[in-house]
Amino acid sequence: MINKIFAFILICLMPASSFAITREEAVRYALENSEAIRMVTESSNVLRAGGKQAEAFTDPQAVLNAGHLDMGDNKPENPYFSSPDRDILAEARVSKLLFAGGRIWKTRALAKNFDKQADILETSGKRDIGKQVRMAFDAVLYQKAAIDILEDRVKQRRAELEDAQDLKTVGMVTSLDVRQAKLSVYFGEDRLKDGEASYREALIDFNLAIGRSGDEELLVPEGNLKDVPDLQKIMKQLKASLSEDDFLDITSSEAGVEAARLNYEIACGERWPEVVFAASGKSNGEKPDEMDESWTIGVQASWSILDGGLVRAKKASARSEMQKAEDGLSQTRKSLAGEVEKIGVSIRSLEERIRLQQEAVELSRKNYEDARGHYRAGTITLTRLGEFNLSYAEARFNLLQLFFLKRQEAINADALLEK
Repeated sequence: MINKIFAFILICLMPASSFAITREEAVRYALENSEAIRMVTESSNVLRAGGKQAEAFTDPQAVLNAGHLDMGDNKPENPYFSSPDRDILAEARVSKLLFAGGRIWKTRALAKNFDKQADILETSGKRDIGKQVRMAFDAVLYQKAAIDILEDRVKQRRAELEDAQDLKTVGMVTSLDVRQAKLSVYFGEDRLKDGEASYREALIDFNLAIGRSGDEELLVPEGNLKDVPDLQKIMKQLKASLSEDDFLDITSSEAGVEAARLNYEIACGERWPEVVFAASGKSNGEKPDEMDESWTIGVQASWSILDGGLVRAKKASARSEMQKAEDGLSQTRKSLAGEVEKIGVSIRSLEERIRLQQEAVELSRKNYEDARGHYRAGTITLTRLGEFNLSYAEARFNLLQLFFLKRQEAINADALLEK
């Protein structure tokens, strides 16, 4: 109920005209409302329940039996001993495992490990949801920025058409230029319509990612792709976490290794005898007021001497699982080291490429403005002007793509640092 109230207040506080939402508000919304977070929670509950099931045999056990059975047979009646007509039974048994070769405390430790893994699962699930939402959020910003470029191109093409019409009026160009300029306007408008459709699709994907239906009023991400945090600071944090093994994925792998080790030790404990404290009370007879009562209390021990190699097979299987978990931990460490290094390489490359591409955008803008002046003066053709127009647009799209990639690397880095 509180989650629904929070979501309602969040929507009410947004501007009614745009339903704008920040990136972190979108993440909070998803963590409160999406089906994905509920699936993560249920998965962690299953893990915790598995731990409780595993340790259940270490707790006291109690069984109650009761029955009322009518009996009869076709044997000849014995004059000296009459067969009972019914059997009434009431029985209670309690037991407590006292010793099982270390399996009692090892299993309880395993249950605590399952709780730890459940906590890690919830944290990693929230991290993955946040990462998915941020990626979808930035995809909308990318398409929005692309529309801005496409709208500028349409304006430029329409201005070029006006130039061609003016030049035709004074006899400097023929109708060919006017028709070609009109085609360029049509092509630009077609591309703009395609961009608007892509933006709408990205907007729907984003709303689905945060747990809203595609047919609801769509929430619109606010901001722009140029707002990127200081990635050098993030890289220092990644390096520090790597040197200290302070990553959620490593913690998860370590918990898996611990669980595998405990399972191996539990398997080893099965070769030892079990000692159980047991007590029982029984009352049975033909009539409620003529019941025979008996009770037992004491300690019982059982030891499986021959089991056909079952314990040995369990130990071998558990040992292999433990080795797999240790190898998985080692592989996780190596993968994270490689991922951190790749993020660093990508960030350094992107920062330099962005710097160069910003210069390219500025140069291509000036070239296009000069080329348009030359066209109006009749010193270059419309085709040549179109080449400068395309060069300017490509430079802007390339810069936009670089901003998007830089934001993706920031999201990847932030996800690695979440604990």
